[in-house]
Amino acid sequence: MVVDGKMIGQRIKQRREQFHISQEGLGELIGVTYQQIQKYEKGINKVSAEKLAVIAKSLKVPISFFFESSKEFLVAEEREDKNYSVQGEKALSPQEQEMLICFRLLPGKDARSNLLGFLRAMCKKGK
Repeated sequence: MVVDGKMIGQRIKQRREQFHISQEGLGELIGVTYQQIQKYEKGINKVSAEKLAVIAKSLKVPISFFFESSKEFLVAEEREDKNYSVQGEKALSPQEQEMLICFRLLPGKDARSNLLGFLRAMCKKGK
């Protein structure tokens, strides 16, 4: 499989959009301008290994995510479209997926702990 800058850029864009992050937002996370993100996503500029590692960490994926073949990517997309689940567990709804993404994007352990405490309190209140 040949990996080119355009394929990596497409994968960056796909993952960024899954997290509902703007090009400007991703740029701020990794220390570049939104114009640079555009160039990465279009394959105009190549992403250095160091910068790709930062992008992967920011988007919560292993670096290998950017090198998966388009065939593997399409299979994963089909699974998501069919509400695919692993080991018979119910797959997350789109709303649950969004909540998980937002939770993972919270800055710091304290913010995540506070939100989790709030959710637990809301669950007890509903009983």
